[in-house]
Amino acid sequence: MTPLIHITIGPACRDLAILKNLIDLGVNNIRINLSHIKMAELPEITKRIRSVSKDVKIGADIRGRKLRIGSLIDGEITLAQGEVFRLFPSAVEMLGDRYCASVNFPDICTTLEKGAIVLLDDGAITLSVKDIFTDGVVCEVIKGGVLPQRSGVNIPGTATNLPPLTGLDYQFMEYFGDAAIDSVYLSYVESASDINILRESLKRIYKDVPIMAKVELLTAVNNLSEVTEASDSICIARGDLGTEIPLPKLPYVQRHIVKTVKEAGKPVILAGELLFSLVTRYTPFRAELTDIINAVEQRVDGFILSDETAVGVDPVNAVNMLNSLIEEALKAST
Repeated sequence: MTPLIHITIGPACRDLAILKNLIDLGVNNIRINLSHIKMAELPEITKRIRSVSKDVKIGADIRGRKLRIGSLIDGEITLAQGEVFRLFPSAVEMLGDRYCASVNFPDICTTLEKGAIVLLDDGAITLSVKDIFTDGVVCEVIKGGVLPQRSGVNIPGTATNLPPLTGLDYQFMEYFGDAAIDSVYLSYVESASDINILRESLKRIYKDVPIMAKVELLTAVNNLSEVTEASDSICIARGDLGTEIPLPKLPYVQRHIVKTVKEAGKPVILAGELLFSLVTRYTPFRAELTDIINAVEQRVDGFILSDETAVGVDPVNAVNMLNSLIEEALKAST
């Protein structure tokens, strides 16, 4: 079976001509990351997609318990090693700057301890907690870089004790009917109960649609069998997963997840920096080619392109390249 291609919609591919081109290339699913849009925009985006194709599947990626910083002045900031950066809790997204950012983690000040490591943007930036106050934590930048707004926050080895769905997630579900959502991706799954809670909520608010559990926490890896049984499919979300486990172990964890999910008879999809170089380049890194070929040989059922299509320089080129690699891998296996 030919692996399916999921793309993430964003500024780089909202143009109708580009969307049509992508779908004509064989894109099967379009993912909408709800962390990066406003609720009222959801029906508008899906209407735009449906004007190009009635058949392509549209999936909503629910934030769940995923931690993120809020918006930033000019959309991004640059943090340098040795600088001080403050994280403060906020139930609603607040505008940050080069000195501070909000985090959707109410208990950050009581949960973290001095010396704790905080990773931003899938580990691209590393902070160390230096002081803790009632209204925020003061960190030192250990590894700097460019920090985009609404980047993910990871605190390795620290339980957040957050529910699987937030109030904002429930509000978004109220728009699923008008948007005619076909499926749901759930971020930061920990156990089967997370899936069960989401499924019951969907039935109550919208309707029962397929749920893809995103495995990006070590807890989910440890509970993989029950998570797989409760879900309709599994996504190996390597970006966040790579901050939860030592990077040298990640390829073996990927292999373990694929094997386990396939044995259970469920589809398994791979995501996370598949062709990340194509966000800014037109030719992929050679290692990315081998990564995708290996994944096809492991018999994954599909791939999710994220930044490559959402904000990349040429989304059509990214899908063309992925198609070519899949075709080459399938040809070699026959």
